[in-house]
Amino acid sequence: MSTTELGRRSVLRMLAAAPLVPAALSGVAQAAPRPSVGALGADLVTRPDLHPPLMEIITPAAGTEPGQVLLTPTGASTMDVNAPAPRAPIQPGAMLMDDTGQPVWFGPSSEGVNFDLKVQQYQGKPVLTFWEGKVVVPPGFGHGKFVIMDEAYARIAEVVPANDLTGDLHEFVITPQGTALILAYREVRLDTTPVGGQPNSKVLEGVVQEIDIASGELIFEWNSLEHVGLDESFYPVPKDPEAFHDYIHLNAICEDGDALLISARCTHAIYRIDRASGEVKWRLCGRKSDFAMGEDAGFAWQHDVRRHSDGTISLFDNADAAGRAKSRGMTLDVDEAARTATLLRSAESPEGLLAPNQGNAQLLANGHMFVGWGGQPYFTEFGPNNEVLFHGRFTETMASYRAHRAQWVGRPADPPAVVGRPGDGVTSVYTSWNGATEVTTWRALAGPDDQNLTAVADAEKTGFETRIDIQGAHAVVAVEALDASGNVLGRSPAVAVA
Repeated sequence: MSTTELGRRSVLRMLAAAPLVPAALSGVAQAAPRPSVGALGADLVTRPDLHPPLMEIITPAAGTEPGQVLLTPTGASTMDVNAPAPRAPIQPGAMLMDDTGQPVWFGPSSEGVNFDLKVQQYQGKPVLTFWEGKVVVPPGFGHGKFVIMDEAYARIAEVVPANDLTGDLHEFVITPQGTALILAYREVRLDTTPVGGQPNSKVLEGVVQEIDIASGELIFEWNSLEHVGLDESFYPVPKDPEAFHDYIHLNAICEDGDALLISARCTHAIYRIDRASGEVKWRLCGRKSDFAMGEDAGFAWQHDVRRHSDGTISLFDNADAAGRAKSRGMTLDVDEAARTATLLRSAESPEGLLAPNQGNAQLLANGHMFVGWGGQPYFTEFGPNNEVLFHGRFTETMASYRAHRAQWVGRPADPPAVVGRPGDGVTSVYTSWNGATEVTTWRALAGPDDQNLTAVADAEKTGFETRIDIQGAHAVVAVEALDASGNVLGRSPAVAVA
């Protein structure tokens, strides 16, 4: 059953495989009606080790930009990502998803949780990047490392901060120079009595580092307490001096010529800092803004600040329940000469969501904007006039720090997976290939043993896992994965039907 047939509020069971009728090799088998939504917790036949989340596609994709959706599902829709998953056995990890809600690639986290899956360029080639580690809650920062994967999903590099710090979850940007812009936090003891705290309080200092990826050499470091005072923060000072005072909470870095733009959630401000001296050139919004903020141009608790080639700045405005009460993706015209900031665009979710944390607003081609609603389990692609072109959500209490759309070609090093099961007058062949993005057709092979296999049916790929029913009883089966031109991309091992 198609997404349209299921309806605009259709729940697409990501683990359900569509049975296919047999077909001659001269034609491609057509998908039989999909089974009803599978029972929660059901396993993939071919990959019982993978347990991706369920997705609900509320507004089916129409007129969207090409590419997959990139998500990092965690076990709760708040920053308490160390909490147990809402139901076993959903795994935290990194995921590429197609527009029907089906996974294209799912990689369970090997160390804690993953954040911020992106497609970037490294050494002239596209790569997947993400953060992996543990989250400290509250207030919500990370101890981990930054991972780079190639098209075969092999880890080709890992980046860690210098000076005995651990990598924070919020940002990992690869520059054209082969360096990494990353964030970290340093615990210091300060007298916070001037801002209502205690004499010897535990304060989190935000740290920006630029690291040469190949050598691990530290190129640049910026420490927030040298440039941004505690009096700029909107974050309440804990009465307990042993509780973290996360006064600044850095969460985004963007190159801006000879400077960097840095987003600080807890000061409601963007800082432009000199890349050589670390000096703050200006502040946008916050208590000490150097700009007059135009009508509805102010923001609060923001994430994902980016400068664009036309000089505009985009960000995700988490907003404030006491103020706007609705989060949004937004763009600003920032006139640095006149010191004014004017709102150009404001895109709110169909539900009018207020995201308590996390989130991003990615500008795409043709005026499209892809928004991840962070602490709310939704994602949306907007057209140039803020029309909703695609909208969906996790069906359970989960979150993704950011949500991106990007084009990615994955060519896994491991072969396709296959399982054969006997049936009433048929043999059911189940197949999948985690992360293979170019497969359009599966070819089923069958025979009495692995030395005597014959191609018996071609079938259209349907979702992550495809089921092909072939007539008769067969002892051994295998599959070949074909691309749109009919080329064989990979072949599975031969397996006994059982």
